[in-house]
Amino acid sequence: MTTLSARKKAAIIDAAIDLFQKNGFQGTSMDAIAQLAQVSKRTVYNHFPSKQALFEHIAHTVWQTANQASKACFKLEEDLEPQLMALALQELALVGDESFLRLSRVLMAEFIHEPAMAQAILERFSQEESSLTQWMQQAKLHERLNIADAEQAGALFYSLIKAQAFWPQIMFGQATIPTSQHQTFARQVCTMFLAVYGKTEAL
Repeated sequence: MTTLSARKKAAIIDAAIDLFQKNGFQGTSMDAIAQLAQVSKRTVYNHFPSKQALFEHIAHTVWQTANQASKACFKLEEDLEPQLMALALQELALVGDESFLRLSRVLMAEFIHEPAMAQAILERFSQEESSLTQWMQQAKLHERLNIADAEQAGALFYSLIKAQAFWPQIMFGQATIPTSQHQTFARQVCTMFLAVYGKTEAL
Protein backbone atom coordinates (compact mmCIF):
# COMPACT_ATOMS: atom_id res chain seq x y z
CA MET A 1 0.00 0.00 0.00
CA THR A 2 1.30 3.44 -0.89
CA THR A 3 2.09 5.52 2.17
CA LEU A 4 0.93 9.10 2.65
CA SER A 5 4.55 10.27 2.39
CA ALA A 6 5.01 8.45 -0.92
CA ARG A 7 1.79 9.95 -2.29
CA LYS A 8 2.92 13.44 -1.30
CA LYS A 9 6.30 12.88 -2.92
CA ALA A 10 4.62 11.73 -6.13
CA ALA A 11 2.35 14.80 -6.06
CA ILE A 12 5.39 17.06 -5.64
CA ILE A 13 7.15 15.45 -8.62
CA ASP A 14 4.03 15.69 -10.80
CA ALA A 15 3.57 19.34 -9.87
CA ALA A 16 7.22 20.10 -10.59
CA ILE A 17 7.01 18.45 -14.01
CA ASP A 18 3.89 20.47 -14.87
CA LEU A 19 5.45 23.75 -13.76
CA PHE A 20 8.86 23.11 -15.31
CA GLN A 21 7.09 22.37 -18.59
CA LYS A 22 4.94 25.53 -18.41
CA ASN A 23 7.32 28.03 -16.81
CA GLY A 24 10.81 26.54 -17.11
CA PHE A 25 13.25 25.80 -14.32
CA GLN A 26 14.06 29.44 -13.51
CA GLY A 27 10.41 30.46 -13.67
CA THR A 28 9.28 27.84 -11.18
CA SER A 29 9.45 28.33 -7.41
CA MET A 30 9.27 25.79 -4.62
CA ASP A 31 6.27 27.76 -3.29
CA ALA A 32 4.45 27.22 -6.58
CA ILE A 33 5.31 23.52 -6.55
CA ALA A 34 3.99 23.17 -2.99
CA GLN A 35 0.78 24.99 -3.89
CA LEU A 36 0.09 22.88 -6.97
CA ALA A 37 0.94 19.66 -5.12
CA GLN A 38 -1.32 20.76 -2.24
CA VAL A 39 1.36 20.21 0.37
CA SER A 40 3.28 22.54 2.66
CA LYS A 41 6.55 24.09 1.58
CA ARG A 42 8.22 22.24 4.46
CA THR A 43 6.96 18.95 3.02
CA VAL A 44 8.55 19.79 -0.33
CA TYR A 45 11.88 20.51 1.34
CA ASN A 46 11.63 17.36 3.45
CA HIS A 47 11.67 15.35 0.24
CA PHE A 48 13.95 17.57 -1.85
CA PRO A 49 16.47 19.98 -0.28
CA SER A 50 16.44 22.26 -3.32
CA LYS A 51 14.79 22.86 -6.67
CA GLN A 52 17.99 21.61 -8.28
CA ALA A 53 17.72 18.34 -6.36
CA LEU A 54 14.10 17.97 -7.48
CA PHE A 55 15.03 18.55 -11.12
CA GLU A 56 17.92 16.09 -10.87
CA HIS A 57 15.54 13.49 -9.43
CA ILE A 58 13.31 13.89 -12.49
CA ALA A 59 16.34 13.61 -14.78
CA HIS A 60 17.50 10.46 -13.00
CA THR A 61 14.02 8.98 -13.32
CA VAL A 62 14.21 9.43 -17.09
CA TRP A 63 17.68 7.84 -17.18
CA GLN A 64 16.59 4.88 -15.03
CA THR A 65 13.46 4.34 -17.12
CA ALA A 66 15.49 4.33 -20.32
CA ASN A 67 18.11 2.03 -18.84
CA GLN A 68 15.48 -0.39 -17.54
CA ALA A 69 13.87 -0.50 -20.98
CA SER A 70 17.13 -1.75 -22.48
CA LYS A 71 17.63 -4.37 -19.79
CA ALA A 72 18.82 -7.55 -21.43
CA CYS A 73 21.30 -10.32 -20.75
CA PHE A 74 23.60 -11.30 -23.58
CA LYS A 75 22.85 -14.86 -24.66
CA LEU A 76 25.86 -16.55 -26.19
CA GLU A 77 23.82 -19.45 -27.58
CA GLU A 78 21.31 -17.19 -29.35
CA ASP A 79 21.73 -15.38 -32.68
CA LEU A 80 22.35 -11.67 -32.45
CA GLU A 81 19.43 -10.63 -34.64
CA PRO A 82 16.61 -11.70 -32.28
CA GLN A 83 18.49 -10.21 -29.32
CA LEU A 84 18.92 -6.89 -31.12
CA MET A 85 15.30 -7.03 -32.26
CA ALA A 86 14.18 -7.36 -28.64
CA LEU A 87 16.32 -4.38 -27.65
CA ALA A 88 15.00 -2.29 -30.53
CA LEU A 89 11.37 -3.13 -29.75
CA GLN A 90 11.89 -2.28 -26.08
CA GLU A 91 13.31 1.10 -27.06
CA LEU A 92 10.47 1.78 -29.50
CA ALA A 93 7.93 1.03 -26.78
CA LEU A 94 9.72 3.39 -24.42
CA VAL A 95 10.06 6.36 -26.78
CA GLY A 96 6.44 5.92 -27.83
CA ASP A 97 5.24 6.24 -24.24
CA GLU A 98 3.66 9.66 -23.70
CA SER A 99 4.73 9.95 -20.05
CA PHE A 100 8.35 9.31 -21.02
CA LEU A 101 8.12 11.84 -23.86
CA ARG A 102 6.65 14.39 -21.46
CA LEU A 103 9.52 14.00 -19.03
CA SER A 104 12.03 14.10 -21.87
CA ARG A 105 10.56 17.36 -23.19
CA VAL A 106 10.97 18.95 -19.77
CA LEU A 107 14.61 17.90 -19.63
CA MET A 108 15.46 18.92 -23.17
CA ALA A 109 13.96 22.39 -22.72
CA GLU A 110 15.97 23.03 -19.57
CA PHE A 111 19.17 21.51 -20.95
CA ILE A 112 19.02 24.06 -23.77
CA HIS A 113 18.58 26.98 -21.36
CA GLU A 114 20.83 25.64 -18.59
CA PRO A 115 23.84 24.01 -20.32
CA ALA A 116 25.96 24.01 -17.15
CA MET A 117 23.28 22.10 -15.24
CA ALA A 118 22.88 19.71 -18.16
CA GLN A 119 26.61 19.04 -18.26
CA ALA A 120 26.75 18.32 -14.52
CA ILE A 121 23.82 15.91 -14.69
CA LEU A 122 25.10 14.11 -17.78
CA GLU A 123 28.57 13.72 -16.29
CA ARG A 124 27.08 12.09 -13.20
CA PHE A 125 24.95 9.72 -15.28
CA SER A 126 27.92 8.83 -17.50
CA GLN A 127 29.51 7.16 -14.49
CA GLU A 128 26.69 4.61 -14.48
CA GLU A 129 27.16 2.08 -17.25
CA SER A 130 24.02 1.42 -19.26
CA SER A 131 22.53 -2.03 -19.80
CA LEU A 132 22.99 -1.68 -23.55
CA THR A 133 26.70 -0.90 -23.14
CA GLN A 134 27.08 -4.05 -21.04
CA TRP A 135 25.30 -6.08 -23.72
CA MET A 136 27.59 -4.65 -26.41
CA GLN A 137 30.64 -5.42 -24.31
CA GLN A 138 29.62 -9.05 -24.05
CA ALA A 139 28.99 -9.25 -27.79
CA LYS A 140 32.45 -7.81 -28.38
CA LEU A 141 34.09 -10.07 -25.79
CA HIS A 142 32.66 -13.19 -27.43
CA GLU A 143 33.61 -11.87 -30.88
CA ARG A 144 30.03 -11.71 -32.08
CA LEU A 145 30.31 -8.06 -33.13
CA ASN A 146 33.17 -6.27 -34.79
CA ILE A 147 33.15 -3.13 -32.61
CA ALA A 148 35.97 -1.11 -31.06
CA ASP A 149 33.95 0.75 -28.43
CA ALA A 150 30.87 -0.82 -26.81
CA GLU A 151 29.43 2.47 -25.55
CA GLN A 152 29.80 4.10 -28.96
CA ALA A 153 28.22 1.10 -30.68
CA GLY A 154 25.25 1.23 -28.30
CA ALA A 155 24.82 4.95 -28.90
CA LEU A 156 24.83 4.35 -32.65
CA PHE A 157 22.28 1.55 -32.36
CA TYR A 158 19.87 3.76 -30.45
CA SER A 159 20.53 6.75 -32.69
CA LEU A 160 19.19 4.71 -35.62
CA ILE A 161 15.94 4.38 -33.67
CA LYS A 162 15.72 7.83 -32.15
CA ALA A 163 16.36 9.67 -35.40
CA GLN A 164 12.82 8.74 -36.45
CA ALA A 165 11.09 7.57 -33.29
CA PHE A 166 12.16 10.12 -30.67
CA TRP A 167 13.68 13.39 -31.84
CA PRO A 168 10.88 14.33 -34.30
CA GLN A 169 8.39 13.76 -31.46
CA ILE A 170 10.43 15.80 -28.96
CA MET A 171 11.44 18.66 -31.24
CA PHE A 172 8.48 18.98 -33.60
CA GLY A 173 5.58 17.24 -31.87
CA GLN A 174 5.24 14.62 -34.59
CA ALA A 175 3.24 11.47 -33.99
CA THR A 176 5.15 8.45 -32.77
CA ILE A 177 5.69 5.43 -35.00
CA PRO A 178 2.55 3.25 -34.80
CA THR A 179 2.91 -0.01 -32.91
CA SER A 180 1.86 -1.88 -36.05
CA GLN A 181 5.08 -0.66 -37.72
CA HIS A 182 7.46 -1.46 -34.87
CA GLN A 183 8.49 -4.88 -36.14
CA THR A 184 9.32 -3.62 -39.62
CA PHE A 185 11.18 -0.57 -38.36
CA ALA A 186 13.12 -2.57 -35.75
CA ARG A 187 14.18 -5.10 -38.39
CA GLN A 188 15.47 -2.30 -40.62
CA VAL A 189 17.53 -0.92 -37.74
CA CYS A 190 18.99 -4.33 -36.93
CA THR A 191 19.78 -5.00 -40.58
CA MET A 192 21.71 -1.74 -40.91
CA PHE A 193 23.56 -2.25 -37.63
CA LEU A 194 24.60 -5.82 -38.37
CA ALA A 195 25.56 -4.92 -41.94
CA VAL A 196 28.30 -2.76 -40.46
CA TYR A 197 29.21 -4.52 -37.22
CA GLY A 198 28.06 -8.11 -37.70
CA LYS A 199 30.62 -10.83 -38.22
CA THR A 200 29.36 -14.16 -39.50
CA GLU A 201 25.65 -14.01 -38.82
CA ALA A 202 23.14 -12.74 -41.33
CA LEU A 203 19.52 -11.73 -40.96
